[in-house]
Amino acid sequence: MHLEITVTPRETLVWAQSSKGAQEVRRELEESGYLVRDADPFELTSAGLIPEGEHLEFDPERIFNVGIGPNANASLHALTDSGHLLIWHHWQTRLARKIWGVNIAIPRKRRPRADGIERATHFGTKVRSNVGLGLKMSRDTYATINKRSSMPRGSRDANPEAWDRQSRYFDDDEHRILTDEWCEAHQADVLANFDMNMAHFASLDPVEFEATLQLALDGHPDMVEVTDLTEWVGVPGVYIMVLDEYRQVYVGESSESAGIAKRIRQHWTNQKEFDRLIWGGVTTSILSIDSFRALDTTRIFAMMTTDYFDEEISVLDQFPPKFALNRIIGGRDAARFAGLLGVDAVMRTREIDPARDVEPTGTSDLNPDIATT
Repeated sequence: MHLEITVTPRETLVWAQSSKGAQEVRRELEESGYLVRDADPFELTSAGLIPEGEHLEFDPERIFNVGIGPNANASLHALTDSGHLLIWHHWQTRLARKIWGVNIAIPRKRRPRADGIERATHFGTKVRSNVGLGLKMSRDTYATINKRSSMPRGSRDANPEAWDRQSRYFDDDEHRILTDEWCEAHQADVLANFDMNMAHFASLDPVEFEATLQLALDGHPDMVEVTDLTEWVGVPGVYIMVLDEYRQVYVGESSESAGIAKRIRQHWTNQKEFDRLIWGGVTTSILSIDSFRALDTTRIFAMMTTDYFDEEISVLDQFPPKFALNRIIGGRDAARFAGLLGVDAVMRTREIDPARDVEPTGTSDLNPDIATT
């Protein structure tokens, strides 16, 4: 396998071509006792190694950190001993033949772009897919197994009873690696939920959907159609992403620090974690907006406002659950309500197929984090 390398004074990042490939290589190192950490773009950003407009390529699912010095030397040697070819990532400058005593290949100039990446111009901005995902959602790539848990790190001390109850779902004592059995059962549930959602979308009346959308727009006259996202960089407010093929909308908000354009692009480039694809039950879980890809969004409406939390609630209330992809209630108090009353207090679900009898796999026992739904 070809693995790409980036280096800063504080870290050495290993890039695989896919999240599955990264998972396999990372497990290979960890099982052999080598130090491996999660990847974070902070050091690359601080070192000025991320070219303008390319920050979205940083995908933590396919990157991991092997440290520096002796730790990096040992880990990189282990990778080359296993037959992997190490090559400098195209972000890296001042290329050397070796790093930490390990040979790193220098790529040819103007080498071909990585396979499996699609590119397009959408709403006046350039978009590209994560490797192998494409620019439209597909069942084939929707439920790819990733054994690494995305749940917040915890310890047994906080709640020993719950910790011990969940232990059967994990291969390790730290509750970071999910078992093959859990992943396979969860994947089956995820695909069943996906198929039920697709059937739900197909059953919706496009005329009724359009009438509902127009009613919401009429009730918010400051909401305008967006044709060029670059005009909404750093703009606070509320936005509606319209997915006409599915007769669905997603209503979101953004503060001044992020801006509407950035928030929408984040939805397009994020990939919902495998262990969070079910939100609630198999027959009630709404597909996450982050599971759809850029070209699934066919229209965008937005309004500039600093009162974005209250306006988000007002706009979302215009859409019945059957037409909305939002998984939680809107507003600034959603996270607080979840902490006080539990996730069920803010969860939005819909009875997609109440007649279907599906045995639970225990997914809800893993305590999803409200901030990443």
